[in-house]
Amino acid sequence: MAVTSHAVANEFIRIAQEQHKQLTNMQLQKLVFIAQGYSLAIRDAPLYVHNTHAWQWGPVIPKLYKSLQKYGSSFVTDPLETSDTIDPTSDEAELIKAVWDSYGHYTGGQLSALTHRQNTPWSKTWEKEKFAVIDNDLIADYYKKLVETA
Repeated sequence: MAVTSHAVANEFIRIAQEQHKQLTNMQLQKLVFIAQGYSLAIRDAPLYVHNTHAWQWGPVIPKLYKSLQKYGSSFVTDPLETSDTIDPTSDEAELIKAVWDSYGHYTGGQLSALTHRQNTPWSKTWEKEKFAVIDNDLIADYYKKLVETA
């Protein structure tokens, strides 16, 4: 069952803290989005319920952005307020951990560059209508191709 983007972000924050690492707003935005992509591709189900939009610096979940905005470009120091959690023994937690293992070492700028590539869900949406919602079907199709070629 899909949770809030905040719960997904909190799981990334928890994993990072376990490894004595810190994440910025931009890193969290992109990691949460990438996890959504793999969830749609592998599980045929969204990981989070909030819409993702095509903003100038890539995919952004506005509800998550609003909660992280106070950090600016600094590191996020505390978990976000939400009643949702990710069960650490769940498939969702396993997927988030896999995304962390593959993408957690990237900077916010590097993650933004990955999501800005030609023919990504962000670029296709941005070309059509700036700041529009990125359709989950578009995200699923893109990440299914990534999974198939991996």
